[in-house]
Amino acid sequence: MPGSEVPLPKFLIIGAQKSGTRWLRINAGRHPDVYTAPSETMFFHSPERFDAGGLDWYRAQFPGWAGEPIVGEATPGYMMWRHRPRQVARRIADVVPGVRLIAILRNPIDRADSAMAHFIRKGRLPSDSNLLELAGRTPPEHDPWGIVSGGWYAASLKPYRELFGDRLLVLLHDDITDDPRRVYRQVLHHIGAAPDFVPSDVGAVLFSTQRTSAAESPEPSNGSRKLSKDERQRLFAYFRDDVRMLEDMIDRDLSGWDPGGSYSVSLRVDPWKERARPRSGVDVGRCYEQTATWVEGLVRGVSAEQFELPTPCAKWNVRALLDKLVELPYQCEATLR
Repeated sequence: MPGSEVPLPKFLIIGAQKSGTRWLRINAGRHPDVYTAPSETMFFHSPERFDAGGLDWYRAQFPGWAGEPIVGEATPGYMMWRHRPRQVARRIADVVPGVRLIAILRNPIDRADSAMAHFIRKGRLPSDSNLLELAGRTPPEHDPWGIVSGGWYAASLKPYRELFGDRLLVLLHDDITDDPRRVYRQVLHHIGAAPDFVPSDVGAVLFSTQRTSAAESPEPSNGSRKLSKDERQRLFAYFRDDVRMLEDMIDRDLSGWDPGGSYSVSLRVDPWKERARPRSGVDVGRCYEQTATWVEGLVRGVSAEQFELPTPCAKWNVRALLDKLVELPYQCEATLR
């Protein structure tokens, strides 16, 4: 609107990457009371844009605003673990303290697969990249693309939940594919827009990785082939504990994300209920180191049988031993190395 200053956003779509944020941004912007920035601003997680550009730069990222009372934007990087979401959440709270947030979460295996395909298309990864090999080659906390850590949802959303409470709306990608109209109305209610407007083709806007409608699932992108069940089981080991924390955080059953199998038993850790209780004659330090090696092998796809573990370590309360490792990926101050 000529002569008027663009208001700061009343809502932010903070992620997750490759989970339907583009679909929501486009459809939210079709509402007569809503204006959304035409592309990701990447303002709050970029020191260069936040510190050097400031609010004048940020307001300039909403060039088509025509007086709509509700302004929003979508930048999936805001909840990426590698972008330090605690710091990003604090910046958002300082600049737009009353803002409402929306996060869309997708099965982390599918999200990682889609993210890898995205970076292949951008020429940042070789065309023959394999997701499991890529995950095993670089510790997730050091991966510059965040292919695995981008699916650490509970760890990434924790600071947002602490700062914004119920002003954070968490949706699932499956919710959109199952009933996009219901999700759209839910979002309108959350951001304070009139619920009587729903685009007739709200389910037809394409996800960024699709060539079909939003009601259909995207094709797998692991190179040119589908991930096998065994590969999915091994990949889920990177996410399992975070998913269990996420279930408690958002009060949703996410068991459908777990492909099942032996890894479901061997790597399940409950950090809140069990504590290590050494049996007499057991070298706790040695068992801890051996168990850490064993878990690293499982995570990276090495069979546990390849490790020669003494009976007390192989059978002694592995869940309790892993209690010491549970900070990964939540705090990520310890690594399985």
